[in-house]
Amino acid sequence: MIDLDQFSGTEAYHYLNFLKNLKFTDGFKYLAEELKCFWLCDILASVQHLKEIKDNSSFILWSIKVKDSKAIVTARPDTDGEILYKQELEYTDFPEDFEFYQINDVILLKGEY
Repeated sequence: MIDLDQFSGTEAYHYLNFLKNLKFTDGFKYLAEELKCFWLCDILASVQHLKEIKDNSSFILWSIKVKDSKAIVTARPDTDGEILYKQELEYTDFPEDFEFYQINDVILLKGEY
């Protein structure tokens, strides 16, 4: 995985292309650019209208679980919370399991919290 330890906060918020309903921190923008995982940004933006996501947007734990070049993306209100959203991906080149946060309309790395 790329080195994300260098991010402990953000200096600016970023919008990626047409995704104006979410802001991304410096660290998450770096992740998306380095791993070319803009598909993940698309997933995040595309589910913001869902009631489960809206109702819990003050804090969401997003997770990517990777196995055999497949992945499952989930959203939970906390580590042990019920799954708010789940999407299975038939193929991914994402390197390993990963977790990050959404706080309101900001997507950030855990180290940036």
